Amino acid sequence: MLAMGTYAAGNLMTTKPYVSGAAYIDRMSDYCKACQFDPKKNCPITPLYWAFLQRHRDHLATNPRVKVILKNLERRDLEADAQLREEVRAQLQQGKKLTMSTRPEDV
Repeated sequence: MLAMGTYAAGNLMTTKPYVSGAAYIDRMSDYCKACQFDPKKNCPITPLYWAFLQRHRDHLATNPRVKVILKNLERRDLEADAQLREEVRAQLQQGKKLTMSTRPEDV
């Protein structure tokens, strides 16, 4: 677990970044129960996950554990994911709370 959590320091001792979409967080924890967002419909975590993968695609492409996941980027609206990332980032930098209007209904 330590190896996955330290990927941000570089890939010296890790095999892949420990990132996920909302469905995985919902399945593996109870964080989504009290959240205003629905992990299957409008949670911003999923497009943020794909935006992360897109931004780091070149670096991650050599990782055999991530290659299959990266192929799914072809099916995403990467511009919409990047736009949402910027909107979320701007709101959080201003100290604003994310609201339902932050995320379109289609994840």
